[in-house]
Amino acid sequence: MPDIQNRASERTDVNWISIIRLPSGAEIPCSIKDVSSSGMKVVLPSDVAIPDTFNMRVVGRDLIFNVQMAWRRGHFVGLTILKIGKLPASKQIPAGDAEASTTLANYNRIGTRRNFRSRD
Repeated sequence: MPDIQNRASERTDVNWISIIRLPSGAEIPCSIKDVSSSGMKVVLPSDVAIPDTFNMRVVGRDLIFNVQMAWRRGHFVGLTILKIGKLPASKQIPAGDAEASTTLANYNRIGTRRNFRSRD
């Protein structure tokens, strides 16, 4: 593990419940334990296979991330954030309106990451 003083960006401890969305459409629940501007540490069962890159949504927040696996040690996974997006505000969907429910979870609307460091 790298020394905390050598990290490119400061990490913040969190306990966000999130859902990994696989390309097949399957979803895997997990928990984000810390996050920085460039990555995060996630906890999920060690026997769960995940692809190198995937999308994940934070439950209770309108955030979605496109991430790439950087490392894996047991049930901890380090992810590099490739893109960050914000989901549209959820709307009440009438029961049986399948077409409307598919448009709300549009995981392809992820924006491009921007570097907010000051430019000299």
